[in-house]
Amino acid sequence: MDFRPLALQYDADSSTLAVAGSVDESSGTLLRAALEKYSDGYSNDLVVDLGDIDFLPSLGIGVLAVAMRTANERGASIELVAVEGTVAQRVLAISGMPHRLR
Repeated sequence: MDFRPLALQYDADSSTLAVAGSVDESSGTLLRAALEKYSDGYSNDLVVDLGDIDFLPSLGIGVLAVAMRTANERGASIELVAVEGTVAQRVLAISGMPHRLR
């Protein structure tokens, strides 16, 4: 199976970071940096759309969990969104990560 490189696109109007492709060891740092940047140091609310993810291993779940916890500690929220039946939605459900379906 071929994995697409990580692609990130931010929509300022909806404060949504769309994440596509694969989250792996090399791209995990890019995801972490984007979460921090677009949530303004985890102090602003951010929606993270994971609907187009190909690969989301435990490293990616860890990055998301730390970002959500840090934002919560700073009075903000990071909301995860996934499409039912996708890789991201299944991984989020199995790992017990809070998310909503789109």
